[in-house]
Amino acid sequence: MFIHYTKTHLEQFVEKLYIKHSILQPEDITIPRLSAELNIHIDYAPIQSRAYESKSGIRCVLLDNRTTPMKQRFDFLHELCHMLRHAGNQMVLPIPFIKAQEEDAEKFVLYATMPFFMLQSYSLSGNYNIAIQQISKVFGVSRDMAKIRFDQILRREYEGEMLPGKREEYQSPSIKEKHVEPNHNIDEPVIFAYYDPHSTLDGPDQLIVCLDHNTLSTQHEWIVPMEERFEEIELDALKNLELESASRGDLICFDGELTLQLHQLVYRYGWSKRNFVLQMRDIEQILEADQSTVRRFL
Repeated sequence: MFIHYTKTHLEQFVEKLYIKHSILQPEDITIPRLSAELNIHIDYAPIQSRAYESKSGIRCVLLDNRTTPMKQRFDFLHELCHMLRHAGNQMVLPIPFIKAQEEDAEKFVLYATMPFFMLQSYSLSGNYNIAIQQISKVFGVSRDMAKIRFDQILRREYEGEMLPGKREEYQSPSIKEKHVEPNHNIDEPVIFAYYDPHSTLDGPDQLIVCLDHNTLSTQHEWIVPMEERFEEIELDALKNLELESASRGDLICFDGELTLQLHQLVYRYGWSKRNFVLQMRDIEQILEADQSTVRRFL
């Protein structure tokens, strides 16, 4: 059903974990089944859920017995992520590290409760609201949570359509008014903002950076003018562009100035690639981490 969808590394981690332990159907995603397969001891008490390791090396998850079974399952998966993927005592970790771990665990819960490899085996309705209800019922999650996951999948479909080799060829209007065409006839960098119609973000989901030959060939890095307001670009217009993904590692922020590392893009894609997709979630996290660093030294 979702032919353009690409799994993240975290999704692949969850999928490999589940397949290794024969967690293959939605009804397998339970606290008793997962704890038994992963050799984790479960206790319940009227306190906030947490994970810990006993002095004898036994991995334990303590769950809040005042919450609903659904919330307990989510808490278990959240703590499971910390146990499997994160090291260090959050009491002494820097705030940006704690926040990154918590965001990772929140994503883990979405992937672990509604794994893509299970979800794609179901025939979902073409009606948006009905499809959400189907996901909610099959995977035993709230409608709000099913909506978040379904919207996430739809966004990835849009992203997949924008990547070379995955999108279909469409006959759609060019964006000549901004002098950006597939043959790269521009004389200075241009940035567009893409607003995903299914997004939960207040601003754009992606920035599309179109670079001219001179900038790409003469500059080691390029300052992303985040103070500017970028013109919105529609999906049809994007499909006229040959796009590549800029990763989080291609961005560096120092003292509030965000730069795109052009030398890394050239090394990875060569000189012929000029149009790059930047994820706003990456940009926001990088900017926030930089601000946190600055505040510590004030």
